[in-house]
This record gives sequence, structure tokens and C-alpha cells, in this order.
Amino acid sequence: MTSTVETPSSSDDARVQTVQHLIQLHHRALHAFLMTRVRDSQEAKEVAQEAYVQLLQLDRPDAIGFLRAYLFKTAANIAINRAKQRRVRGALDRLDDPAPPVDWLSPDRHVLGRQQLWLLRRALVELPPNCRRAFILYRFKEWSQEQIANELGVNERMVRNYLARAGLYCKLRVRGCTPAEAKAQLKEQKVNDV
Repeated sequence: MTSTVETPSSSDDARVQTVQHLIQLHHRALHAFLMTRVRDSQEAKEVAQEAYVQLLQLDRPDAIGFLRAYLFKTAANIAINRAKQRRVRGALDRLDDPAPPVDWLSPDRHVLGRQQLWLLRRALVELPPNCRRAFILYRFKEWSQEQIANELGVNERMVRNYLARAGLYCKLRVRGCTPAEAKAQLKEQKVNDV
């Protein structure tokens, strides 16, 4: 019995060269395109890598006349699939949450919760725009500090400052402090003014 070892054919070499050329030409544009969809640099790199692998797996990439469009469409589809998977995992995680539904709360606790929610909304409105935006993006949209810094055009240290100020201010307001009292406590704790 003889064994044969496959050697790369010239068509395989041509396919790899075609994909390498495509990567060199469009890597930055693809990364920027993916950042608008996934908003995370590492995930954008992973999605791009998956798209490149799919291109390499094509039997005849030279048969597709619009490889760049195919690459971008493939990457967009991968990003969409990943987002769907995250949403499903999040929904499943919420089903496992042992917290009782709001309906199980006593009427007093329900009213108290609504009041605290109203105070939190009011506190958010009272924050300066960048501070409020950073807090909302971080707490409710789960953006990274790096992403927020890029969005607001500030450095990550400033984002951390915004988050600390907003978190403490909201906590103080929900606990019943007036806006003036909350600002005074921020000064006492050497957190920059809101």
C-alpha cells in the first residue's frame, strides 16, 4: 500500500496569494467596517480572521468577481451571528437568575423601587453630558472604557473619572440626597464636581 502526500498545487498557491493580496488591500477598511458593528477591537479582529479563513476555504476564489464585497458581506454575517449568539446566551442567563419577578414584590417594595428608579433617572439628567453618556454606555450598553474614550474623544482615565463621579452621584441621589448635598459629598470625597 502506497501513501501519497498531497503537495500544494499551483491553484492553491494562487488562491492563498489572492486572499493575501485582498487582506493587504482591505484590512484597515474591513476593521473599521466591523468596528461600526461590533464596537470591540478584539472582536472585530476575530471576525475579520474568520472571514479570511472562509475566503481561503473557497474552491475557486478567482471565480468570484467581487472578492472585496464577498469578504465584507461574509464578515458582516459573522458579526451578526455572533451578536445573535450573545443575545441568546444573555436571555438564557437571565432565565437562570434567581431574583424573583417584580410581581412577587410587596406593594410597598414595588413603590419604593419605582421611586428609586425615578430618582436614578433624575440624577442621570442632572449629570454633565459626557459624564452621563459615559455612565449610560458603560452600565446599560456594556461598552468598554476604551470604546467610551474613543466615542467621547477623551482618554480612558477621564472615562474612569466620569464613571466614578456618575456612580457616586447617582447613589447619593437615590439614597435621598438633594443635588446640592450630593455635589458637596463629591467634593468632600475629592471626586470632581458634577
